[in-house]
Amino acid sequence: MAAYTSSRPTARGPSVWRGEHQQSRHWVVTLDEEDCRELIRSAEALRGRSLESIERAEFRVPRIAPRLAHISEVLERGAGFAMLRGLPAASMPEDILQIVYWGIGTHLGIGVSQSASGDRIGHVFDRGSSINDRYYTRGGALVFHVDPVDIVGLLCLRTARSGGASRIVSAGEVHNLIQAERPDLLEVLYHGFHNSRRGHGDARPSHRVPVFAQGGHGLECYLLPVTIEQAEEEGHPLTPLEREALAFVEQVANRPGVCLDMDFQVGDIQFLNNRIILHSRTDYVDFPEPERKRHLWRLWLMAPHWPPRPAVMMFHDRVDRAGGGVRVE
Repeated sequence: MAAYTSSRPTARGPSVWRGEHQQSRHWVVTLDEEDCRELIRSAEALRGRSLESIERAEFRVPRIAPRLAHISEVLERGAGFAMLRGLPAASMPEDILQIVYWGIGTHLGIGVSQSASGDRIGHVFDRGSSINDRYYTRGGALVFHVDPVDIVGLLCLRTARSGGASRIVSAGEVHNLIQAERPDLLEVLYHGFHNSRRGHGDARPSHRVPVFAQGGHGLECYLLPVTIEQAEEEGHPLTPLEREALAFVEQVANRPGVCLDMDFQVGDIQFLNNRIILHSRTDYVDFPEPERKRHLWRLWLMAPHWPPRPAVMMFHDRVDRAGGGVRVE
């Protein structure tokens, strides 16, 4: 235990919460049949268009637009997470479901590319990939992390045979617990870690990024362990204290009562503010048949109407039209 008191400001506000206080499920926004008909009608009018060409003004959903505006406010200035429930995903044509998903996203931000191939919807399922690949290509449990964009969406197409809950945690609550218990490690986290840029197709040397920094709405977080591991491979080894700090973040974030587990149902859409929410996944048992495997669609959104990220957390230059995501080769 460190013998000094942290001088860092304590995180405050609605983005600082504990999972044990979120059990009322007020964060679930339920769609009824008429809501879904409105979404499908709007998508059918845009059928055949590329997703990237569809903008908010074209995806007209006056019935549910106020609820999407509420979700947008919660993401930016509230607890930082929400879930839409009730979409009949299992019975919808795939192209219509994708337009509905993308269209909902246009009411929250600007969709961006998730790879050099330009995919606008990422397919999250177990491809048997190694630990050095991106998180959404692997099965099993995941460590806590953020995605390198403002908002991430996950739409559930198929659930696992058992397990596979989405586990989220308030980065501000994790920060405050570390501040109270191990202020020495908090300083390590503010100093940050080298993160490789190679996942964005950028060959420039790794750059040190702090885990915590003050932003326009308070404390912000950036933690992507896979890129820290890649930076190690590129010649930036971690010190024992840095390893301890990363392990302590994971331990604190997984504490019962601190984190919140969400069990997806088919058609659920989860949205998270990547600046203030860390997310992970519990271990799961999948179905053996490929067509039954756990499968989610991922959406990456930038929110240019938000205050910019702290300058010390901005290190990717190779980004697409919205200032985020991965530039298409």
